[in-house]
Amino acid sequence: MTVPRPRPAAAEDAVLGLGVAAAWVLAVQLLRAAELWHPRGVGSWWCAGLALAVPLALRRTAPRTALAVTLVGYGLAATALAPSGIVSVVHVLPVVLAAGLAARAGARAPLVVAGAVPVTVWLTVGAPAEVLARARQDPRLLVVDPSDLVLLVGLVVAATALGSAFGRLASTSAALAARHRELERLTGLQLREAVHAERARIARDLHDVVAHHVTAVVVRAQAADRVGGDDPEVYRDAVRWIAPTGREALAAMRSVVRVLREDDDGAPGDAAPTTLTALVDGVRRAGLVVDLDVPPRWSAPSPEVALAVVRTAQEALTNVVAHSAAGAARLRLLAGPGTLRLEVDDPGPARDRPVAGGGGFGLVGMRERAQRCGGDLVAGPTAAGGWSVRLEVPRGR
Repeated sequence: MTVPRPRPAAAEDAVLGLGVAAAWVLAVQLLRAAELWHPRGVGSWWCAGLALAVPLALRRTAPRTALAVTLVGYGLAATALAPSGIVSVVHVLPVVLAAGLAARAGARAPLVVAGAVPVTVWLTVGAPAEVLARARQDPRLLVVDPSDLVLLVGLVVAATALGSAFGRLASTSAALAARHRELERLTGLQLREAVHAERARIARDLHDVVAHHVTAVVVRAQAADRVGGDDPEVYRDAVRWIAPTGREALAAMRSVVRVLREDDDGAPGDAAPTTLTALVDGVRRAGLVVDLDVPPRWSAPSPEVALAVVRTAQEALTNVVAHSAAGAARLRLLAGPGTLRLEVDDPGPARDRPVAGGGGFGLVGMRERAQRCGGDLVAGPTAAGGWSVRLEVPRGR
């Protein structure tokens, strides 16, 4: 489907101006040919109709130029055709139209009036030579009907005022439309950012609660397969451990889904030490020796900070199980006056082949959690070949 190209404004205005002028002249000619109208000074009527084409054709491209051309050109032409003054108030219509369009385009109203009113008076009174001739003949012929003059000048002033008012209204409307478009653009950006943040939050929560349990299950299953041999009891122990761990994974998954449905990703702050202890117990059952150092009593932070501490510890210990060949790790929680500092140390070395592959988003999720609650996370290899995770978050946020 071919979309029609819009015509330029200049072409549309030119067609409009020529059409109005042609219709004016045609109407005058048809009325005269039908002998329904016998105007005085038919040339003035033609001149007025043709003069309308100028402000209409230039109304959007050069309205100020159209005003100047109309005032000078039409003033001289109308005076030459009707030296004794205009024969009808309709003949001032080109001046009124040009003044209004120029004011609407932003021309200063006082300047428009200062240019249009003298031309209007000139058209009404007549050419200077004609005025002098009438004065010599009879001074009483110089008298002009005041009502006509006031009417014509009032029309010019009113058209200028209305044009200026419409111009300000159009400018205000354009500014409001631009602000509305900008607001829509910003709203769209905020919506996309909110959707992206929500998707990242869901992915982070699912990763935290699923990867930990699944990694532990995989490690325990691999260990049973490696050392079980012909001893069925090893496999039974593994199955007995894997089953409740799987149930814990399902329970954690349901908990995340429930939190997402309720739009509340926080957990009670005072449950953090208990959760850390339970977390370490689960990791120990998976075969990793964890040296836990948690203060027995410390003031509870906000739910967001507590969740960041627990999830970071969970992800760090899961990484030890999945990526490290060490059989032990160290977890410390230091409660300072205004901050909480979590330290997880993996003595290393790294596994030749990580459990369940590599290239996850655990570090990204930990950093996002730290930033979300105003904290900072540093994770990286140590000089001894291990890995360390350091989380520092404000308390009471």
